Amino acid sequence: MQEYIFVCIGTNKLLVDSFGPRVGEKLEYNFRKYSNIKVYGTMNLPVHLKNAPILSNYLNKFNNKQIILIDSALGKKEHIGKSFVNLGGIKIGNAYGSGFYFPASINIKTVIGTKNYLPNWNVNQIDNLAENVVNSVIDYQF
Repeated sequence: MQEYIFVCIGTNKLLVDSFGPRVGEKLEYNFRKYSNIKVYGTMNLPVHLKNAPILSNYLNKFNNKQIILIDSALGKKEHIGKSFVNLGGIKIGNAYGSGFYFPASINIKTVIGTKNYLPNWNVNQIDNLAENVVNSVIDYQF
């Protein structure tokens, strides 16, 4: 059976960087009955730049898996609030001036600001963005 592993990148310490763990919380709840779907990166146990290499090494041990990375990103102003699905992994931590390439089958990035502009997001807005991504994932594959 195909195994799906969602890795939701971010922290529970900064609102704008909590997008990934908020998606993780919602995915974990929605997929709790599926033994072939695992979710890493929640508000309780976030996956971030410091612990991502350890998780990546651990996940490399598994065969027959599809890793789907979910993260917030900086982009163009007209893309703020939009999500983009791409093949392959992503370099996480770019917004902080360093990074780690996390290999994956697919990545989903949601633009939350630009290098020079970050909207004054509130919890409800970040939560709504997270809910939109979760609903799209569920509608698409599951």
